[in-house]
Amino acid sequence: MAADLSPLERAAARVGLGGWRAREVPADRRRGGWFTFRDREILVSERVLERCPPSDACALLMSTILLRRRWRAPRRVLLGSVVIDAILLVAAAALLARGARWAAAACFVAALTGLLGVAVGASISRARAALLADDETVALLGDPTPLVRGLNLMNQDEIHLGGRRWSARPDLHRRAERLARLHKLCSGPTPAPHA
Repeated sequence: MAADLSPLERAAARVGLGGWRAREVPADRRRGGWFTFRDREILVSERVLERCPPSDACALLMSTILLRRRWRAPRRVLLGSVVIDAILLVAAAALLARGARWAAAACFVAALTGLLGVAVGASISRARAALLADDETVALLGDPTPLVRGLNLMNQDEIHLGGRRWSARPDLHRRAERLARLHKLCSGPTPAPHA
């Protein structure tokens, strides 16, 4: 029996994807994505549906859509930087072919520095966009619990390499902890003041 994906479709409509249809697809271990967006269709990994109740899956979907929206502009800027760095590398090769070693070295160093900056900038801007998307999702839902639970449930994947284990997505745990701390989900009862 196919899962009822209408709650996911309603959640997508709340964040601007009205009229999009949701469809379950097999989990892709190579890519590890939860949701893929194509031709007005949301392809939902069966892993999300296996692990999360509908409210948590909806929160994850809303956060993913909002993250894609927030990450669009920084991604374009970073892509433009990569193009400029590629031009610098071509210029360095052309200068080297003409025998201008120092100018070629300068272009090469500038291109490598730019590529390093793009890598660092991409990591920082994507992490920042994820936090903003999480906050926006919580504001829309009015309750952080489904998103925190969803992030924790999806944080089960591990990478096994050389007898060691690492979390496949360490950012999920940090994001869930941040929301729990921010919204005081794990705080115990306040001790009574001493008389």
